[in-house]
Amino acid sequence: MEEGRSDSVYSSGEEDTFAKESQLRLQNAARWREQSQYISFEPALLLLCFAMSLTEVVLANHIIIETCVSEGFEKGACQVLSSDVNSTERKIIETQVQPIAANVTMTIVIIKSVVPVLSALLLGAWSDRYGRKPTLLIASSGVLCSYALLTLLAFLSMRVTVSPWYYTAAYLPFAILGGMTVITAAAFSYLSDVTTEQNRTMRMGFMEAAMMIGALVGFLSSSYILEWFNVAITFAIATTMIVLAMVHVIFLTEDSIILTTSTGVGEKMRDLFSLNRVRELSSTLFMQRSGYVREILWAVVILTALTEFAGGTGGIFYMYTRRTFGWDLKQFTYFQFTDILIIILGNVVGIPVLKQVLRCSDTTIALVSIASYAIDSAIMGFANNGWMLYLATSLTVLKGTDGAALMTICSTILPAGDMAKFFSMALSLTAIVPLVSAPLFTYIYDMTIQTAPAMFNFVASGIFILGFVLMIAIAQLVRRFSQPELLL
Repeated sequence: MEEGRSDSVYSSGEEDTFAKESQLRLQNAARWREQSQYISFEPALLLLCFAMSLTEVVLANHIIIETCVSEGFEKGACQVLSSDVNSTERKIIETQVQPIAANVTMTIVIIKSVVPVLSALLLGAWSDRYGRKPTLLIASSGVLCSYALLTLLAFLSMRVTVSPWYYTAAYLPFAILGGMTVITAAAFSYLSDVTTEQNRTMRMGFMEAAMMIGALVGFLSSSYILEWFNVAITFAIATTMIVLAMVHVIFLTEDSIILTTSTGVGEKMRDLFSLNRVRELSSTLFMQRSGYVREILWAVVILTALTEFAGGTGGIFYMYTRRTFGWDLKQFTYFQFTDILIIILGNVVGIPVLKQVLRCSDTTIALVSIASYAIDSAIMGFANNGWMLYLATSLTVLKGTDGAALMTICSTILPAGDMAKFFSMALSLTAIVPLVSAPLFTYIYDMTIQTAPAMFNFVASGIFILGFVLMIAIAQLVRRFSQPELLL
């Protein structure tokens, strides 16, 4: 299989330099492998996910209030939109305000999903040459700038009327510098550098668990922080968490890549837009490689998109539980908490058990995870009582382990110099999927709400089954990659 790894996208003049950089990368990985055995970027990712989750619902509600004020309603009358009172006045205001607020929110989603794609691709290629740490800090600085602007707008809204469309502009630094797509790709690429094949899946699972813990704590604490303070202070707290995350990266982590020569900042920035980086980027997924590497990579990207697509039911799931089981927001929140907690448990406990005790391969873990997703959606489709949703999520504790397994598979078959490029491309492509899946599942729910409101669950289960079949094909290709005699 070494022949399959020797394909190069570099010119002959770059070969020696890149070989030296690769050797230093390996030496540095060995140096940091022991120090980074248990923890690296996890605290920073936890803080970043906490900040974003803390403000997600708060911002959505704040946009509704600001839209109401911008439409000419009295500020006191607009506050009724934040209450649980279903008055005639509230319904009148919501009829006028919600369509505008929904457009603002959708614009923010598009900016966060589509705009980062180009910068993520370029920074992914740049990261493989100049390091994970500076790449993560560049993207984090964009997040920090956006949240500082959101905090400023929130404080201004306490004094004057602020158009809700300004909040969409505040997300431009976040999107232009790559956002969470680049941050996640850099972090997982770092793990690929400093871990071994034996512990890589577990470390990636722990990192995913850290991100989910941050998101979960932020989601649960947002209503309390908003109640104790206000919107502006909530955003200020989130901004502080982002600063702390960057401080952790700057002072408590060291890069896994050491440059052979001292390169100026200006030269690094120019190289970000170099045609060589673009050529390397396009070659990562399109270059013909021996051992079915290209086919495996594309299959993993398609599989990730399928699972992301099937998971795009979140927007209508709350409405489904309200209609079918009569749940209120508190009951739905309890279920979400349980579901995320079980996924965290699967990553923190399930992956080590599967890898260390049962000696399962990464392909087996991915197969079990995707099958669990399909079973989970099917049980929810058949559910006629709320407790059956808890049963579904309890029986499918391993449904969140496919991400770590798939990333480990790709990091095993790719050269170290292509890690961030691939992760950035894969994450960028899958980030766009919700723009299609959310409207589709909403349409299915609207069309079946009177006759079979659970139908969207069965559609999701069917897509997961399709993904399971694709994962079987990936497992066969990986087996052929691992056993060169099968290629003869």
